[in-house]
Amino acid sequence: MVLVTLGEESTRLEWVVDSDFRFFAAMKDDAFGYSMHPVDLAVNKVVSAVGRRELRDLVDLVTIQETILPLGAVVWAAVEKAPGFTPEGLIAEIRRNSRYSRAEWRELETVEPLDPEAVLKKLYAALDEAEAFVAQMPTDRIGLLFLKDNRVVQPDPARLQDYQTHAGQRRGHWPTSAEISAAMVERYK
Repeated sequence: MVLVTLGEESTRLEWVVDSDFRFFAAMKDDAFGYSMHPVDLAVNKVVSAVGRRELRDLVDLVTIQETILPLGAVVWAAVEKAPGFTPEGLIAEIRRNSRYSRAEWRELETVEPLDPEAVLKKLYAALDEAEAFVAQMPTDRIGLLFLKDNRVVQPDPARLQDYQTHAGQRRGHWPTSAEISAAMVERYK
């Protein structure tokens, strides 16, 4: 972890190891060049919350549920990145890794104090919704994201035909355009 100063504000930046599996292209970012798509970050966070015991992951999962995509859709897609797991298994592992003492909550560095009961109530409600969602989904669509009007959404399992599916891929997706391709060809002539 490093401390980065942007203007007069300082923030902590956590460097991570990127995987070679992504659902979306990296996004242009004015401060850092490129950043991962929020849905890919959400999928990575679910996989992290399953494979380690970090209190901050629980807070991040609630934030994902509230601001990016319901956890059911994220968990559904995450199994493609977590071979050997089912959506139900991912949810069970997140629940198993969600037990922390009050002392651990107090040690968590946050901008504003957190209410552990409120965070856990939101998390468990999100996990209950995720369990209900994955129980209704057909297994032949496992590991996919669903789009409606070019936005990633949690689909209605009874109306899957109304959505476009979107799969991740190894070596990720990289932003491209005709201009980028033309410039690359021109450069290598």
